[in-house]
Amino acid sequence: MTTTKQKVLFELLAHQGEWLSGDELATDLQISRESIWKAINALKKKHHQIESRKNLGYQYIETPMLDKDVVHYYLDNRLVDDVFVEQEVTSTQHLAKQYLTSHHIQKPVIFAAESQSNGYGRRGRAFYSPATSGLYFTIILPNTTDDWSQVGLLTTSMAVVIAQTLEQFFPDEQIDLKWVNDLFINDKKVGGIITEANIELESKSASAFIMGVGLNLTTDNFPEELLNIAQGINSQVKVDRNQLLVTLANRIINTYEHGDIPTLLAEYRHRSNVIGKRVTLKLGNKMITGTAKQIANDGGLIIEDENGITKSFTSGEVIKTTVFR
Repeated sequence: MTTTKQKVLFELLAHQGEWLSGDELATDLQISRESIWKAINALKKKHHQIESRKNLGYQYIETPMLDKDVVHYYLDNRLVDDVFVEQEVTSTQHLAKQYLTSHHIQKPVIFAAESQSNGYGRRGRAFYSPATSGLYFTIILPNTTDDWSQVGLLTTSMAVVIAQTLEQFFPDEQIDLKWVNDLFINDKKVGGIITEANIELESKSASAFIMGVGLNLTTDNFPEELLNIAQGINSQVKVDRNQLLVTLANRIINTYEHGDIPTLLAEYRHRSNVIGKRVTLKLGNKMITGTAKQIANDGGLIIEDENGITKSFTSGEVIKTTVFR
């Protein structure tokens, strides 16, 4: 059931940039002027910036916060089962995993948070997740295929979609991709993706994939230990994070369900910042050093070692890259 506050918010969003008088809102929504006034005040207390002027009425400006109602307004809700937007969580991955312990999903479910106290990436590495300057979310994607040859391309495909979308919101920036799941600008990380499978023990198959995305958008105040390896995309650009979340979610879901994998893989190769470089791959307790030759058709990293032997790796982490001189 839609509340009065939601009805007023949606009407203001539908006419963003325009003035709506209290009488117009009351007539259109068939509620009293007093109810309009109360709803406006309630929205302002929730950090919605709404300008009020005598003889003009109300105009919606923006909200600096992630807001579930705004996300629902812009999102094609036919694509998802549910959306959760929280203030601070341990991590959106944790929320998604907990959700799957008591729910069987038919369509994607989205979890987003203003900040994370324990955000993490591959191998449990911490991801810095301050409030208001980043975007941290997880999408549960129901597994609809037994074609495991395509599973390895899930992260590579989504990395391309995310990079393309970020460049739309930050048109002066170019996003590179470090195998397999990191987003870079120049030599610094601006975001990462982690994809985990929810395994059903009885069938020993994945019922869903849990894809987490962490992005430092306008963050410019990093802990000292991260100053040389991480940055925000651009602290000078004003971004509507609700619209960015919705755009990313729509494109991720549509790509997952209908994506052109060969085209996305070609784009991933084009954006790779490791191909042609000397790399060190950490694989368990082993270190493999050689030249990154190409991204394989299954998303693996093809490395040629010092002996000229070429091998493709589908797991591991590139911990060092060196440009040949």
